[in-house]
Amino acid sequence: MTGIQVSSRGHGLASGDWLETHFQACLPEYQQMLRSVGLRPGWRVLDAGCGTGSYLPLLTELVGESGSVAAVDAAPENVAAIEERLARGRLHCEVEPRIGSLTELPFPDDSFDAVWCANVLQYFPDEALPRLLAELRRVVRTGGLVAIKDVDMTLLRIHPADPFLVAHLSEASVRGADGGSWSEGSLRGRVLRHHLERAGLRDAWQRTTLIERWAPLAPAERRLWSEWLAFLAGLARERECPRGTCPRGERCRTRTILRIP
Repeated sequence: MTGIQVSSRGHGLASGDWLETHFQACLPEYQQMLRSVGLRPGWRVLDAGCGTGSYLPLLTELVGESGSVAAVDAAPENVAAIEERLARGRLHCEVEPRIGSLTELPFPDDSFDAVWCANVLQYFPDEALPRLLAELRRVVRTGGLVAIKDVDMTLLRIHPADPFLVAHLSEASVRGADGGSWSEGSLRGRVLRHHLERAGLRDAWQRTTLIERWAPLAPAERRLWSEWLAFLAGLARERECPRGTCPRGERCRTRTILRIP
């Protein structure tokens, strides 16, 4: 995998700096998604796969002073970033950061009223989902809430690149010798609801939020797309996509990035 923005867990585009850029570039839509979940004041909520804590200000605002939030992530540097965030200023309620795996959450049964899990399942292959979802369900009380936000790369379009660029890249990734959770997980978004239902979660529903960005771009948006396009171009070369449908070396990659004013 291309080495850009790799976390200590080996996930591409998952370093703390990248996660914060990603969050800021999509801030209005991401905040709207979280607000629509239905978190209530006084709840105890788990931010599962919390990254550097980008969602914590809004999570703590939604549950208020009478609530609390636990933030768990497998990458030690992310948990350290949250501890630094907490040291800089008080949030709306108590926050407990902790290192831990989503497939072995370090909490007893029925510990939370709700779980929020954003942009995490995409890193897990299909065979790992049952255990992960079972853990999320285990730590939430009966009648509680499991809310998952994830990507659907089948909707991604980049202009002026070939409109089938991402589709061919995803196909090459899935069919490659190493497979890769990046490709498999990022194509799962459209049918994620079925996985939730098979995990025994009741009253599951799913809604797609489209995020569109046009020039002129804000600084965070410009950085997000510049680095993401470079990442996709490198990945296309690694996966040996058909030359007619993927970035054609440095010239094509540079041309695409320069179209972002």
